[in-house]
Amino acid sequence: MNLGNGLPCPSMFSKVPYFREARTHPISVVVGVIGLLWLSVTACETQPDQTPRPSVRAAVEDEPIPMPPQGDQGLDTEIGGVVSTEPWSFGGFDGELVTTPTHLLHLTIPNGRLQKALPVFTGSALRHYRSMLAEGSEAGLLDPPPERMSTFVFGTRAEWAAWTSWRLGRGAKLYLGIERGGYTIDAESVIWDIGRYDTLCMLAHEGWHQYTQSVFRHPLPAFLEEGLAAYAEGHRFRRSDAAPVFMPWRNLERYGQLRSSKYRGRLIDLDELVAKPPQYFVAGSESGLLTFYAQVWVLVHYLMEGEGGKYRAGLIKLVRDAVDGHVATSLYDADRSAARRGRNLGPNTGRDIIATYFDEDYQSFKAGYEAFIDRVVASGNGTKIWQGRSPIE
Repeated sequence: MNLGNGLPCPSMFSKVPYFREARTHPISVVVGVIGLLWLSVTACETQPDQTPRPSVRAAVEDEPIPMPPQGDQGLDTEIGGVVSTEPWSFGGFDGELVTTPTHLLHLTIPNGRLQKALPVFTGSALRHYRSMLAEGSEAGLLDPPPERMSTFVFGTRAEWAAWTSWRLGRGAKLYLGIERGGYTIDAESVIWDIGRYDTLCMLAHEGWHQYTQSVFRHPLPAFLEEGLAAYAEGHRFRRSDAAPVFMPWRNLERYGQLRSSKYRGRLIDLDELVAKPPQYFVAGSESGLLTFYAQVWVLVHYLMEGEGGKYRAGLIKLVRDAVDGHVATSLYDADRSAARRGRNLGPNTGRDIIATYFDEDYQSFKAGYEAFIDRVVASGNGTKIWQGRSPIE
């Protein structure tokens, strides 16, 4: 498959590429669940036409839909509930529109474990996005989306392709090259069933992009947008569980790639990691792109736990500034030249972001990050990762 700009789309594991396009955010390509990869493309020759939002939106009130009350208790009482279920069809394909307190789920998948899991999984994932940096504290709780988030899960690729062709018109050609997976555009995720685990993994990661497209006024730099999406992936959802448990460390795929790259001497230097867009690493190999995502995953863990939690407050502030649209202002206040470079949050902004929000001593920050990776991949930590426990405790 080709992205339309000469870059091949690599594939491995279960070969699950999928795209993401936001109104002001880059396109993203995902390859692989088990080994999820996201390749951000800042420009693409083929852009979807601005087509109307799906007609099912007419069923939603003109006023913003009230979301569950803020705070863990209010969120918990709403998750997994179904407000209504009604027939939904298009082009001869029949399905259901399942309305929950947080989502509009357009489904053509048959009754079964996956269908039953979607209301609670999507609601729990949204709660996780809003609270994963706060860890039970109201201080870092992020804003709810202004309306229910619209998600499409089709039972077959043929149904997904038919919807994509109608939805995107002339711009659908790029997306129809996807072999297994889906995309998000205008904060609407569109995927098809590729198995319960893989489908939920896609929803967890892509749901973060769906959330940021709905809520954030400033996009995050690519290394943190993708790092936080990878951070949101880790979860456990057993047959006996009433709801998923999101556990950011429980990500054996990211951990395995990080450990392999470390011991083969193939880690990406932090200078490149925060300055280069993900597609830059395609030129080397599939492994290089996998390593990029493993490293931005562990970078977020470093910001959350490294140096005794020294950087966590800065990460919460950065994300909050992105929600409020204050990233450029913060960069300007810290360094006027950095602010000029950062107005579009381009690839040269990474070190400015680190200096403004985390540590003015970049070399110290870098040394700490590299030492953190050494601790994470130390012998015996695989069991902790499987259990969802921090390997540096």
